[in-house]
Amino acid sequence: MNALSQSQFYLSESKRFKVKIGVFLVLLQDDHLLCLRRYNTGVEDGLYVVPMGGLHEGETPRQAVIREAAEEVNITLNPEDLKFAHIMYRKHTQPDGYYFYQQDFFFVARRFKGIIQNMEPHKADDVRFFNLTELPQNLSPFIEHAMKHILDDIPYSEFGF
Repeated sequence: MNALSQSQFYLSESKRFKVKIGVFLVLLQDDHLLCLRRYNTGVEDGLYVVPMGGLHEGETPRQAVIREAAEEVNITLNPEDLKFAHIMYRKHTQPDGYYFYQQDFFFVARRFKGIIQNMEPHKADDVRFFNLTELPQNLSPFIEHAMKHILDDIPYSEFGF
């Protein structure tokens, strides 16, 4: 590839459509799901979600969910204990109406090391397990959507369109 075509390639790549990557931990213990209630974030405050975050440059989704679990709820996960469960493509609409597209990877884990605690009290005001048959009424709609698909063993869904 000559210098001109290489620079044209990079210019076209920089203009290509981009999608944010999210990672989500579905931590299960005896048919109970670990949830956090969002607080003071400006997005879905008062709603329960699962431990989650965004992919950093150079990370794989599995590495990112392991990092997020440690950062948010103080637990260590082994990569071999994570089972890929679902991928969701969604239109993520913000309170001000702005939106972006996001691809979300959901991993299930049933084993972990450490003592669960809220490591981000400035972002979550409650962390606890809920029975899968009695999830909170204020569960985030996209998490509820994902959990239904995960429990029904459906690997792909779309949300927010």
